[in-house]
Amino acid sequence: MKFVMTPTTRLLAAGLGALCLTAPAYSQEKGRNIAQLKKAAYTIDKHVATLYKRKKLPVPKVVNDATFLRRSFLVSAGRIPTLDEARMFLEIEDKNKREMLAGYLIKSDGYRSSMVNWVSDLLRLTDNFNNGQAAPYVEFVHNAMKDNMPWDQFAQRLLSAQGSGWDDNNGAVGYYIRDKGMPLDNLSNTMRIFTGERMECAQCHDSPFNKWERMDFYELAAFTNGQQEMNRGPWNTVWREVRDDKEERSEFGRLVDWLGDNVHYFTLAGGGKGRIKLPADYQYRDGDPGEMIGGKTHFGKRIRSSDRRDDTTARKDFAAWMVSKENVNFTSVIVNRMWQRIMGKGIYEPVDDYKVADKTITPDLMEYLIRLLRDDLQYDLRAFQHVLLLTRNFQFEANSEAFEAGMPQAFNGRQIERMSAEQVWDTLITLTAGNPDQLPKRRFSNTVYYRGKPVLVGKKTMSQLSHEILAIKKPGEYKSYVTELLSEIKAGNGGASEKDMMAMKAMGRPGPASGMARASELGAPAPNGHLLRMFGSSDRDLIDSSTREPNMAQVLSIMNGYVEKMVVSNRSSAVYKALEAGTTDRDKVRFLYYSILSRSPTDQEMTLLMRDVIDGSQESYENLTSALISTHEFIFVQ
Repeated sequence: MKFVMTPTTRLLAAGLGALCLTAPAYSQEKGRNIAQLKKAAYTIDKHVATLYKRKKLPVPKVVNDATFLRRSFLVSAGRIPTLDEARMFLEIEDKNKREMLAGYLIKSDGYRSSMVNWVSDLLRLTDNFNNGQAAPYVEFVHNAMKDNMPWDQFAQRLLSAQGSGWDDNNGAVGYYIRDKGMPLDNLSNTMRIFTGERMECAQCHDSPFNKWERMDFYELAAFTNGQQEMNRGPWNTVWREVRDDKEERSEFGRLVDWLGDNVHYFTLAGGGKGRIKLPADYQYRDGDPGEMIGGKTHFGKRIRSSDRRDDTTARKDFAAWMVSKENVNFTSVIVNRMWQRIMGKGIYEPVDDYKVADKTITPDLMEYLIRLLRDDLQYDLRAFQHVLLLTRNFQFEANSEAFEAGMPQAFNGRQIERMSAEQVWDTLITLTAGNPDQLPKRRFSNTVYYRGKPVLVGKKTMSQLSHEILAIKKPGEYKSYVTELLSEIKAGNGGASEKDMMAMKAMGRPGPASGMARASELGAPAPNGHLLRMFGSSDRDLIDSSTREPNMAQVLSIMNGYVEKMVVSNRSSAVYKALEAGTTDRDKVRFLYYSILSRSPTDQEMTLLMRDVIDGSQESYENLTSALISTHEFIFVQ
């Protein structure tokens, strides 16, 4: 059947064509073009081919167009394609369409959304600090992924930021504030995320599992030691008076409490002392309990700090060391994480346990990937993932058989795995509402939100409020300011009309977007009982703590829960609107397959359906929809 262009598919095809003919904007700005990206992909494939030849392995076949389409969407955009996107790709004859699709996806909003999910799990990003808002931190991460901030710049911003999180574009201070009161845990997480070094055991004792000793850990901890909240003294005095008078629940007391959680808590003073005291229980010969030691790094470009005086730039020095070219760990780990993200399995596993390139199964490939990302692409993760999508290795068929011991699955056919919780959610949103890239997104407002309502609209922003509060030096001045602030809030909510208030509330801060939205736009972590948690989304307590383990709740949710209500029984859902594009039962069946499985039905499937299932009624199509969503093919990434 000839494909008839709709306005949507015309626009899509035109966009893909443009991407095929020219380099994406992000590449053009850095002097790269699509030919250079394809050359890099070819080089990767040569290294992989050498591995297959050396190991005498049979080279996997390349997947068909339908499998490539679905795989590409899920790993790049975090969802399945819409009907229009599937028809465009599957029904248009063009030898370059796989290349075109890769360019389209890597520039889509779905790529941003999927990257937000990925990095948020890595950073354990949540919407709240203690009892206060983490909105600027959330906003920083979202904008960094949207703007394709280079990974080294992103890491450096997180590790060196200080000041108030409410200052313009200073949300990165949230990285340390996330673990306030647990600086040693924060360091362990930092080393695991960015260098693949597992040092958590070394907090308390020499690690029995790797090279790290307790002294090593504290020498690194010295760089970030000594961080405090900004100008908290006046608040502490006023809050003690409130508690002594047992006025915590008074209007004044509640406002003081709110300021502590939402202004003072979201600040970071001090650039790191560069020195630290060994704990009182230190029991090793290389140091004494309570001894003051200076900072010291143990690989890459070595840096030290003095044990005799506080430094003012220790944390910046630590951040610069982290992203330096001499720190191979930093580049190798993010290369490996990106390989896992696109190919399904890391070159070395686990991805957060660094291995020297020579110790991997493909040392030459690993060295090339490090140079590619660091030197050629300058830590441009979008361009790097674009290269991986262009490789033949990405197109290899999945291997359902047992893998050879010691042979990473990435080099023996792709591992078949269930969709992640976010992929499940965004796919169901696609079937319900159509292209989720067009759905509501998180929006950040600098408006003062007090006790769930926007106040002081048109008078004061959170940035202004934070600046004024942090400038107060004396407790008496602090009390006077809070008293006046309370009066302003009570006086008609700062002059905002009811209409203005509702409009500002609708805009909101990062949190659940109104109505249906992608996983990246919802509050984090998802509450217990939510479909995302049911399918294994992270609670954001630990790094990479999401799971793809099956359970009965998942089965019931597909058969009788959200899926049944929002997709199967919802006759206004996008999946049923797909039927409107067909004039015959065969067309309608084909479009349901396109929408749900991203492929055409086989001749055998079509024959059986026309004979035993489809009778032209809406109920028969509902039965088919439910059956297709319940298949392993739907829920698994092939």
